[in-house]
Amino acid sequence: MVHTLTDSQKRLIQELLKVGRWNNESEIVRYGLHLVAKEVEIDQQRSLEPYSAGVVTRTYARTQRATRDGARLGGTTKGRTRMNPGKPGSGNSRTARTLQ
Repeated sequence: MVHTLTDSQKRLIQELLKVGRWNNESEIVRYGLHLVAKEVEIDQQRSLEPYSAGVVTRTYARTQRATRDGARLGGTTKGRTRMNPGKPGSGNSRTARTLQ
């Protein structure tokens, strides 16, 4: 494999070797490739492109249904009326209450 570096890149490698963190040029190049691979991985995680068509829409719809169902089952939703079971044995099995 042939590698072509500019003079400024060669100088940078020599300066990095003086720091002592790396033992040779190959370690510096491998570390640089590692950083590029990590950057690509992070970009893919941030991007919505890897998802197939409709995945985001279906997930959003599922979340909205769960939120709606949670409100019906006793979740707190401002301005809506929900039914609460009365005290056992009180003869009042359900009471309506408007949430503030």
